Amino acid sequence: MRLLLAFAAAAILPAADPNCPRYPAAARTETQESIDLDREFQALSKGPRIRSAAASIRAAEARGIIDQLLFGKMAADGVAPAPRTTDTEFLRRIYLDLTGRIPTPEQAERFLNSSVENNREALVDELLASPAYADQFALFFNNKLKITRAHESVSTPGRDVFYAFLRDMVASDRSYDAWVRELLTAAGEVDTVPGTQFFTRWMDVAGPIQDSWDDITDKITTTFLGYKTECVSCHNGRAHLEKINLHLTTRTRREFWEMSAFLSRMAYVRWSDDPIGFRPRIILVDRDYGTYSGSVPPTNPGNRPARLGAVVTPRYFTSDAEPRSGEWRRDLADMVTRDRQFAKATVNHFWDYFFGHGIVDPPDAWDLNRVDPKMALPPDWPTQNSYPELLERLADSFAANQFRLRPLIRQIVLSQAYQLSARYEGQWRPGYVKYFARHETRRLSAEQLYDSMITATQTEQPMSLGSTGRVVRYANQLPDPTEPVTDFRVIDFLNALGRGNWLTIDRSSEPTILGLLYQMNDGQNVNRSLGASNANVGIRNRVHEVDAMGLSDEETIQRLFLATLTRRATDAEMALVLERRSGPRYQWLSDLQWALLNKLDFTFNY
Repeated sequence: MRLLLAFAAAAILPAADPNCPRYPAAARTETQESIDLDREFQALSKGPRIRSAAASIRAAEARGIIDQLLFGKMAADGVAPAPRTTDTEFLRRIYLDLTGRIPTPEQAERFLNSSVENNREALVDELLASPAYADQFALFFNNKLKITRAHESVSTPGRDVFYAFLRDMVASDRSYDAWVRELLTAAGEVDTVPGTQFFTRWMDVAGPIQDSWDDITDKITTTFLGYKTECVSCHNGRAHLEKINLHLTTRTRREFWEMSAFLSRMAYVRWSDDPIGFRPRIILVDRDYGTYSGSVPPTNPGNRPARLGAVVTPRYFTSDAEPRSGEWRRDLADMVTRDRQFAKATVNHFWDYFFGHGIVDPPDAWDLNRVDPKMALPPDWPTQNSYPELLERLADSFAANQFRLRPLIRQIVLSQAYQLSARYEGQWRPGYVKYFARHETRRLSAEQLYDSMITATQTEQPMSLGSTGRVVRYANQLPDPTEPVTDFRVIDFLNALGRGNWLTIDRSSEPTILGLLYQMNDGQNVNRSLGASNANVGIRNRVHEVDAMGLSDEETIQRLFLATLTRRATDAEMALVLERRSGPRYQWLSDLQWALLNKLDFTFNY
């Protein structure tokens, strides 16, 4: 469905603007698909309907604002929600979402056999306090910020400093707004000062300094405020964006320059303490003079059209606020984090992570003219915000909790809406996606697939990093896509399954034939489930373990199912496995786990 919509959208959208080589053609397709869903959601909201009894019951029983508003809307519009997840479904989902990997069989049995009241709540609190949670959400943010030593201005020490800065914020549950302010005001030597790496990663090394300011401005608005500004860094919005963003059609290039001007007193100083190898060192500084000018070297005009008349002082993009001091970056950091849009965009990014779609979708392409249901829209333009009151209430709660991430995540994952099954009883319509009427099944990310595979097969191995003395065991602990530099088997796995490189190749979790064949046939993947393997993946893998436990065949089969799929075998599956047993026990157990690792149940988060 998504692919068909993408092809249809590509057929009707105009060609990219020739004056803007960075025009996001892929974003046009994604946005057009989202507009189609918004349009169907709006039609369902306004069309004839029969009140949903199931949703009414859920709404009446709801304890939190998420469930009250979601199930109330479903009830009013006649949309029945999916049933509640089973304990095994919830267990696998919450481990993948909060820790990036499936539970071990011991962890699964402890939860499934628990007699503790509110055992789901207890498990969520346990996982939120775990190191694996900090690993997973450091990766979540790094996938957005993309600080990699593969960029020529980010060294390995600088990459490590940034990763530690980021992971510590997640692990300590530091106020996110305070962390962002420190990031946006960071100054000093890039190898040692946390946050400076963000600016050097997004600097345009070959272009004029204005291109760096503009690239960083777009990264700030997209990552922290939820809306793209890259388009209007090259041209006015009018006559270019009418099909995908009403708000940006009204914005001018000069207004973008005024936002970018907050960075115009920032400069990079390059030097080297290594005259032989010439490893460049960069210091980020702020001057007390200067403004945004369109004057660039004639021999290096950059990749944007000429900035004619661009002599501007700072003005905030959505409020026209001006600097309050001579420290323009500090003023910008305050304006960004105090902007109501900061709280709403952050909440929406996390909602998208857990539900597969944002309340405003795409979460990094807000159309600010379509998020307020009170605003009049042109014919056939739907509201982009499916639950405006919910978004406001979640933003209120996020701010009231000092912008801490754990309370926000806890509020989302303990909602009944998050705990809906991926199974749907009845006729599903695409517009129901915007109601969040069932859990959206998604392929595991490359890191989730690797970490779940080694957990299932019990073949965790130390991986050395480019940093001196650093060793990790899980893919979601890797600080960037150049790692693990000493093990290309792992790099090949992650790249084949869509990790991307944070520079030229986008991350993708779309299922592909190549990915499926790689999972099935790559030698290291196959060897991990062998019962008599000589491969260097650890002699005590899962098949060895269960084969040596002295259990009956039926009990051993159930143990492998629990270790791999986080559930027990059905009667039909048990009968089939028992029927197909042949050869030594370790051999058919090896075949069984290989088959389980290649089931859709393993590859997808349902």
